[in-house]
Amino acid sequence: MRLHWLAAVAALVLTADIATAQTTAPSRSRSSATETATTPPASGTTRRPRSAAQLRNDQIMRDCGAEWRRDKTRLQAAGKTWRSFLPECRGRRRG
Repeated sequence: MRLHWLAAVAALVLTADIATAQTTAPSRSRSSATETATTPPASGTTRRPRSAAQLRNDQIMRDCGAEWRRDKTRLQAAGKTWRSFLPECRGRRRG
């Protein structure tokens, strides 16, 4: 009988700890590209700023992603997948 009570109390304490941890967890949000490129992370380590080529690549990926989402139904009807669309889009954006 005591073992049942101990198990019940332990389960109650464990669920209370989990609920507390879930409510106090910090929220994660996406930051803008300019903020990422210029602002060091909060952990205290310093990171090199992203190079111009990296920032250009990020912008190309954002543009291609937006184009894919905008025209997704039409592109899929034409037999395109994201994997086949991306190299074509990157080629257009680079040149």
